[in-house]
Amino acid sequence: MRRVPLALVGLFLVGVLAGDARARQTDVDPASLMTTPVLLLDEARLVSQGTGFFFGSIRPDGAIDQVFLVTNYHVVTGHAPPTTMREGDRIRVVLHEDPRDLTKVRGVDLPLYDERGLPVWISSDVHPAADIVLIPVPPSAYRGISLLVFTEAHTRGDIRIRPTSGATLLGYPFGFYDQKHFLPVWKTGHVASEPAVDFEGRPVFLVDVSAFPGMSGSPVLAVANGLYEAEDGSMRSGRIWKLLGIFSAMPVVRERRPTGAAGYGTDTQEVETSLQLGYVWKAALIAELARKAR
Repeated sequence: MRRVPLALVGLFLVGVLAGDARARQTDVDPASLMTTPVLLLDEARLVSQGTGFFFGSIRPDGAIDQVFLVTNYHVVTGHAPPTTMREGDRIRVVLHEDPRDLTKVRGVDLPLYDERGLPVWISSDVHPAADIVLIPVPPSAYRGISLLVFTEAHTRGDIRIRPTSGATLLGYPFGFYDQKHFLPVWKTGHVASEPAVDFEGRPVFLVDVSAFPGMSGSPVLAVANGLYEAEDGSMRSGRIWKLLGIFSAMPVVRERRPTGAAGYGTDTQEVETSLQLGYVWKAALIAELARKAR
């Protein structure tokens, strides 16, 4: 999550309300159109900016049953879970109305609380510290749009994931992105822990990636172009991607260091060091929450 200067609100609103119909794009990865900046608002005041993506639960007949905006708990509240503190009352997201004309976008405000002040989002009861929420998106918000969404099938892509496998984040670092077309930035690192093992007993794995504020809530993908290893160990070729999870935060190590010259002296100060590692809550948890919401 990133605190955003108020000056960027005007840029966001102009981009939503004014489109240049001359700029037309067709060869765009669907995952880019499934991802959106997420602005946390407190009435008319912009609080912060993060990232989110659209995920759909599927009926037995294969049709989309419910669409959710998936993002971090701390993106919608301003605080880490499971605190009940809150900094805003709604979020604003962007939907692309026409994949052939990426300047045609729709800004949608989604309330975070009902009339009783209770959260409208879905979170994990089993893992209350999970930094992930699913916010139902009403059909009226995307009426007339062929909305592209991640589904549970995207979490089962036939690509083997190991430590050092590539991991790509789609997001909006420091609010920097293509503000004409509202397309995210793709940043790639590597899986940094055993993906089949829940890190510290939570449905989390680590990525080694250069990520920045504003990318909280980014979808994390495994992407293969050309030769890749399938789940059964065989080698295949083609273009494939798999939803691995949602990026949450980057841990830091805190230690006290002497403040004197050359590191000598009795006075100390606390210093934070980034490990350039990030937490990714696993896609299976997203799919599980979407199924329960049905």
